[in-house]
Amino acid sequence: MSSKNQRPKWLEEFEKLANERLNEGSACTQIHPIIERWYEKLMQSDPPTSRESVLQAILCLSTEIIIDLPDEVYDAAMQSGVDEAELAFWIQDILMIGRAFQMALDKGELDDL
Repeated sequence: MSSKNQRPKWLEEFEKLANERLNEGSACTQIHPIIERWYEKLMQSDPPTSRESVLQAILCLSTEIIIDLPDEVYDAAMQSGVDEAELAFWIQDILMIGRAFQMALDKGELDDL
């Protein structure tokens, strides 16, 4: 596991913009019920249809995320009895939820945000 904590530089711009435009805590209070309803609906349906190449990319990305986990997080997961395959599946689920979220945004399903 890598001990360096890498954050993409492009993320800083979005965090700065959000902090400038939103009062602390206000975004989650306003948006959470909409996201909650969307998430519950997603969990009751099948994952988004994906090409094999997209699924393969998600598998590869989950491996890269595990490799870049801080040692403390990786060690804690392994000591708690979670094996690396379970961790990879969990990360893949998160990535698929992110993919479904982006697809919902693109389709206008979350325009109330």
